[in-house]
Amino acid sequence: MGTNIASDLINENHQNNEQKLWRHVILNAMEDVRINNTDRKSALTKIDAHDWISDSEDFDQICWWAGWDPEEIKLRYKKALKNFEITFHLKHIKWKEYNELYHRHRKEKNKEQRAVLRIAMLRARGNISKIKSELISNIFLSVKV
Repeated sequence: MGTNIASDLINENHQNNEQKLWRHVILNAMEDVRINNTDRKSALTKIDAHDWISDSEDFDQICWWAGWDPEEIKLRYKKALKNFEITFHLKHIKWKEYNELYHRHRKEKNKEQRAVLRIAMLRARGNISKIKSELISNIFLSVKV
């Protein structure tokens, strides 16, 4: 996908500058899912882009604004996943889980519960640092089309 979809997306005719803008928004998301770094920020960017492409009404609307059928874009995306042009690692998933704990911790009002969440966060972060680069791409083939 990556370069192939990028050139496909850019080379397709667009009718106006708004379509061009929305196509670049989609292209940016496609670039984000190709991030291979497993640090927290990169992992969250990658997972957020995947979630947006896979299961978001906003994504569908932006595709229509770009002059594209969202189902076609999702099919291209799913094909890239199947062909391992886009890969996910266990660390990507674990950073998302850590981030969810972090946000629960931030929202929690109860002092004791905050302490419990803080310990869970510390454990999760320690476990993430021990993870080797383990490829788990196929779990993401459930992209809704």
